[in-house]
Amino acid sequence: MSRNAARKKQIDSSPRSNAPGDAPTIGRQIMQAGTFQMMATLQTVDDDRKPTRNDLKRAVQLLKQGSKQAGQARYDDAALSFLQAHKLDPANADTLLVLGNNLRHAGQIQAAVHVMEKALKVSGEDPEIIYGVGLLAQDLGMLPAAENMFALIMQRTPDDSRGPIAMASAKRASGNYEAAIDTLKFAVQGKPEDHTLWQALGVTVAEAQGVEAARPFFEEALRLQPTFDIAFANLGHALTAEGRFTESLPYLDKAVQMRPDDADTRFNYATSLLGTGDFARGWEQYEWRLDRKRGDSVVFVHDLPRWQGEDISDKTLLISDEQGIGDAIIFASAFQEVIDRAGHVIIECDHRLVSWFQRSFPAATVHRHITFRSNNKIHRHYGWLKDDGVPQPDLFIPSGSIFSLLRPDLESFDRPVPYLTPDPERVAFWKQRFDALGPGPKVGLCWSGGFVTPIRSKGYMSLSDFAPFFDLKDKGAHFIDVMYKDASEDRTKLKAEFGVDLHDWDDIDRRNQIDEAAAYTAALDFVVSISSSPVAIAGAMGVPTVTLLHKADRFHFGAGIEPWFPKAEIFVAANRSEWPAVPCRAARDATARRLGLTSGEGAHADA
Repeated sequence: MSRNAARKKQIDSSPRSNAPGDAPTIGRQIMQAGTFQMMATLQTVDDDRKPTRNDLKRAVQLLKQGSKQAGQARYDDAALSFLQAHKLDPANADTLLVLGNNLRHAGQIQAAVHVMEKALKVSGEDPEIIYGVGLLAQDLGMLPAAENMFALIMQRTPDDSRGPIAMASAKRASGNYEAAIDTLKFAVQGKPEDHTLWQALGVTVAEAQGVEAARPFFEEALRLQPTFDIAFANLGHALTAEGRFTESLPYLDKAVQMRPDDADTRFNYATSLLGTGDFARGWEQYEWRLDRKRGDSVVFVHDLPRWQGEDISDKTLLISDEQGIGDAIIFASAFQEVIDRAGHVIIECDHRLVSWFQRSFPAATVHRHITFRSNNKIHRHYGWLKDDGVPQPDLFIPSGSIFSLLRPDLESFDRPVPYLTPDPERVAFWKQRFDALGPGPKVGLCWSGGFVTPIRSKGYMSLSDFAPFFDLKDKGAHFIDVMYKDASEDRTKLKAEFGVDLHDWDDIDRRNQIDEAAAYTAALDFVVSISSSPVAIAGAMGVPTVTLLHKADRFHFGAGIEPWFPKAEIFVAANRSEWPAVPCRAARDATARRLGLTSGEGAHADA
């Protein structure tokens, strides 16, 4: 393969969505000492070396070898091959370009940045190098810098569709959908036969306006290129993102057949399978969430074998933490069953959950996770396993994988609730405070999350959207803030516009004092929330709740319930136009009924 062919093979891969992933492997994902080795080796390259004829011949062979390895998704191996080619021919910008892109796909971001900077210097700002630098900047969240790089590409190579596609992607990531759509519409006018532009337009419109508005663009991409696997994958994902799991499956079935090793496609497939109640295939595909090629996967820095469901009555099992607070609370619903099976269990979790989990699972060892970010990826470090008093584990399992062993169907979720135990003294403390507000039920409200992105914000509300609930104040209800971020401005505005008090106290930090937040929540009679950590905290302790959702969730398993929270009732918008008004009105009626406020008299929530 020529250098230019190898170069094109690497550059044609878009960030993450096009890169095939390895089959899911867990354990043996040691934090990449290879990154440090790569950086050290790069420092030893003689940039002034003049390659001999044999050097050039060997460099070409290494480029061919690296391209073959990259085609097999062996990006670490490919990067080493390209590095050897670079050492032989250090002034070749093409080699630096494919090396940098392979390092990016391998997750070695720091090394990739170093290589791309070197490539820019060698190439004199070659458009291909600028494009690679732009992709790196976007991977690192440096969106203005990425947009600058992509603008240069659009200026210097106006016929290259990658420029407007990448620019639209960067603008979409910052939430500027209007500019992203305008960028792609202008590009499509100039190249109406380019299926990649139509597909990118479909992705952008789907996020901004919904999948029905985007469907014609996906269909046009597939008319122009009937075997366009990315269009099938992204149309399926767009339907999945709206909770339309059954509709998404034909597209994702086809996408998985066409790109079987792509981790993102497989994860979206898992979402739809679980969302339709297909537990067997859904849990199997859900393992792809751990694949290293997925941007938000976690690397477990240990070498323990994976528990596969065998007898562990004489074994110590480590349950490795993998996701956020809300998911960790949901996954904890299965911990006691594992504890009952094992000789001993070590539960790893966020430091904010340690005291709560230890109280709830006294027979287990509970330890905070030690987390660091390297190469733009989260790593869990396990040096603490060597501490005095920590049992040595024989096996491990990621917390979210326990369900694949213990939850084969809906009936298997029938377990005791509550499964997490708050501090009874702190519950009594908050109960006394709430009672001081006067008689009547105390209702917690949560309308937004602490982590705001353009995608997440679609499921958030404003506090004023709770207006249908506010007549319950006249029936004896008191409203309590359960948000885990400062909402003082919202509370002030609520009082001014609706005359409603949303009570809060300055001596609690619900974001960082989760155990205290649990006691605070346990003292309430009811919680009304979007899908966020506060509703998980309430549900795990059996506090009656209603959850407001802009779309169906995969973990409803097509049954319209949250099976780990039997006292939770969910209200889902049927489409974008219904959110949040229609679910709010229905949830208000259910709240009044369950609190016994339909006759105007306050009461406690139903059991």
